[in-house]
Amino acid sequence: MNLICPLCKNSLIKKENSFYCVNNHHFDLAKSGYINLYLTNKSKSHGDNKEMIHARTSFLSKNYYLPLKIKLIEEIDKINPNTLVDLACGEGYYTRDFNCPNKIGIDLSKDAIQYASKQDKSSQYCVASIFDCPIATESVDCVTTLFAPIATNEINRILTPGGYFVGVFPAENHLLELKKTIYDTVYLNEKPQIDLDLKHICTHRVTSLIHCDSNEDILNLFMMTPYYFKTSLQDKEKINCLHQLDCTIDFYITIYKKQ
Repeated sequence: MNLICPLCKNSLIKKENSFYCVNNHHFDLAKSGYINLYLTNKSKSHGDNKEMIHARTSFLSKNYYLPLKIKLIEEIDKINPNTLVDLACGEGYYTRDFNCPNKIGIDLSKDAIQYASKQDKSSQYCVASIFDCPIATESVDCVTTLFAPIATNEINRILTPGGYFVGVFPAENHLLELKKTIYDTVYLNEKPQIDLDLKHICTHRVTSLIHCDSNEDILNLFMMTPYYFKTSLQDKEKINCLHQLDCTIDFYITIYKKQ
């Protein structure tokens, strides 16, 4: 499984419903099957909250982003990894359909990981920081990160020689029509700048037009974006009056290889 103890960094071995290391640090599996390997003394929740998770799961369940998912699965099938770690996996919408015998999904949101582990028994889900992964060094054939910050040091560390990193980022025209509805001045997304000590293999662009036919779907889409936290209440009201929207989805899938 390639998991390591967050306390001493030794390998974790699964025994019944717990994981143990040689120093007898142990971590129990939750009823739904996930493991919490995030060390903190703070009681507050971390990562996305239940409202955001509900919006995302509701929107993605209607397969608006299916073209992206299909292309991602196709590219990962070409890599044919034996081990895969999905960093910032969220609720596991993409993770659960990746074809790999040993999959680990990592996210800081306990609510997201709990949902993912209930829906997907083909992957081991962990509450942990992507910037301090409980994953053994050079033990993973493929690392994925979708719509999240790139944990450069950890990706370089956990990938095997010859292993692949697959990243997904919004392309220039992603959600252009939604932004035009909200803002007077609209800027295209900037191309992602990725600083990895890996060889760039290829970049694919996935573009499609989706039709949202309910205000609920439009609101859920809006809540999935960083604009949700940066938009004034006055501009947010424009979304509440919108009941149909034809909108561009536009993504880059970028693939790197560790030499």
